[in-house]
Amino acid sequence: MISNTENNEPVPVFLDIDEGELRQVIYGLPIDPRSNRIMLTSIKDKEQEKWVLPKCEVESHENQEPEVHREVYEQAGVRGQIVGLVGSFYECGKKGKPKSHIRIYELQIDELFKKWPDKKRRERRWFSYQEVLELLGNKPYLIESLQQTCFANSTVIDRPIKPTPPPTKQKDEKKSKRFFRKVVG
Repeated sequence: MISNTENNEPVPVFLDIDEGELRQVIYGLPIDPRSNRIMLTSIKDKEQEKWVLPKCEVESHENQEPEVHREVYEQAGVRGQIVGLVGSFYECGKKGKPKSHIRIYELQIDELFKKWPDKKRRERRWFSYQEVLELLGNKPYLIESLQQTCFANSTVIDRPIKPTPPPTKQKDEKKSKRFFRKVVG
């Protein structure tokens, strides 16, 4: 059994997973390395505005890069080059069985469009690395992925990265335990 390096707890390793049965979710993490900022888009959730990364559900786990480019353009109005996969996680249901495979791709942005498909429904905004850590703090798998990007070891961060605070509600704690890093063997 593999253990979590932070608290030495066992981490399940899923050996017999049929990727075809899992919901496939991809995120685009748009980064401007020239200004050291990350783009998020807004969504309305119960009349409250939230800042999120562009994401979508896809049909297949094979060759997701075209889907990443399409979603980032449609939701944020930017285009760029995929630098790499910075996160790969399974989301598990209540019984611990994987139900979704989530992948997060880093994109270095080189085009910003004035008009894009979701412009009327979404606002977009550049944020600093620290601001994004705070805005996405309720999703540990996104924070872990963000820490794998080109900003993770960058000297442009003017203050140390704050660790994600422990969950304050039992519901949040249960939610954070549903995600496990994919182990490739």
